Amino acid sequence: MRWELERFPRLLERVGCPEVHLAPAAVGPEVIDRLRERLPWEKSTFRLHFAAVRPFLAWAGNPVAARGRVWALPSGEPTHRRWLTKEQLVQLYRASQGSGRLLVALEGFNGLRRVEVLRLRAKDVGLDEQALRVLGKGRNGGKWRTVPVYPQTRPLLERAVLGLRPSDRLLPISRSGADLLLIRTAAAAGLTAQGVRVSHHDLRRTFGRLAHAAGMDLIQLKNLFGHTSVEMTVHYIGLDADSMREGLERLRESLGHLR
Repeated sequence: MRWELERFPRLLERVGCPEVHLAPAAVGPEVIDRLRERLPWEKSTFRLHFAAVRPFLAWAGNPVAARGRVWALPSGEPTHRRWLTKEQLVQLYRASQGSGRLLVALEGFNGLRRVEVLRLRAKDVGLDEQALRVLGKGRNGGKWRTVPVYPQTRPLLERAVLGLRPSDRLLPISRSGADLLLIRTAAAAGLTAQGVRVSHHDLRRTFGRLAHAAGMDLIQLKNLFGHTSVEMTVHYIGLDADSMREGLERLRESLGHLR
């Protein structure tokens, strides 16, 4: 909770409310709305953050803490089942620059997690093999896996490792820094103005959807993702929901038009 409160001022700056943290009583419902709309978070992250900020504002005497609707979690389609279209991914990539382009490429074209991208070091890039050694997530540091590099990502990696020592990170930024980089890239691409939220997991899931649609085998996709089962991959990229919709459509066709 303390950590959530300490980063509250930085989050306010990110969403365009830098002056509010100087006076907790000035935090109004429009500020909470802006946090909810502009931060590329999962629903669970909002729940944790609001659980810290709301009692703090109540302690500061801010009446907004008592307004339940203000603190509603993001609604609509769950963020863990959201993805971009092929056109939106291309739009995002073309608008990206520098570190932002490398981030989009590694997540959107290679399917890496944010934590995996931030853990990459120069020695993990095999340019000759056109492969990456990736350290996955996990309580004990995760497991290593080797994945091939998407062709268009290779020249980005070549530029990224220039002048680096083997132990140097490719993207020496924090998790919040990576979030801000993605927010700015999405805004530059015009996606934010279109009401399209983009998170790191969205890019990873988008990669899976597009790769499978292009003919990639689910076993290969599972290995690229670092999943423990094909079932997890199927659920992750939404194929189970697609199958149910297709089944209902077949049922409709078999029954014919009903009045």
